Amino acid sequence: MNKVYLIGLPASGKTTTAKWLADKLGWKSLDLDELIESETGLTIPEYFAANGESKFREVESGILKNTKSLSQYVISCGGGTAAFYNNMDWMCSHGMTIYLNTDLSIILSRIENDLAVRPMFSGLSGEEIKQKLLTILEERAIFYSKSKIIWNKSVPTDMLHFAVNQLVAN
Repeated sequence: MNKVYLIGLPASGKTTTAKWLADKLGWKSLDLDELIESETGLTIPEYFAANGESKFREVESGILKNTKSLSQYVISCGGGTAAFYNNMDWMCSHGMTIYLNTDLSIILSRIENDLAVRPMFSGLSGEEIKQKLLTILEERAIFYSKSKIIWNKSVPTDMLHFAVNQLVAN
């Protein structure tokens, strides 16, 4: 295994953890959303607004599958990546998957403190954000649960590095 895919709810810490883990492994990190923005010339919210979620998910899946040839990368995926176009099974067969099962109260706090970059939650109250997160989690749990590692902490630690390092070395 020479690739790691990080999945989880919005604001679960995928991008931060990807950078941290890549640094620990001596690998590179890649943010799938940033790659999509670079290739489409639009931000994720702009792409959604112009083309709709269905077309976005199609493009996202294609760009994800273009990571097949990459080696020694930790890739942070969008919160919904795992739930569409058989992406989760594909990621499991082309790298190691880690589900960041961050505590919901921490995710809620992160979203409320950074609504400007989380347009899907714009205009919602704290309780509405929580309910939306619970709905999303219910829809995606079956995909997230297929991960090789389920990380039940809110930040990465040396234990995560140790576990990943043991698995990618074999």
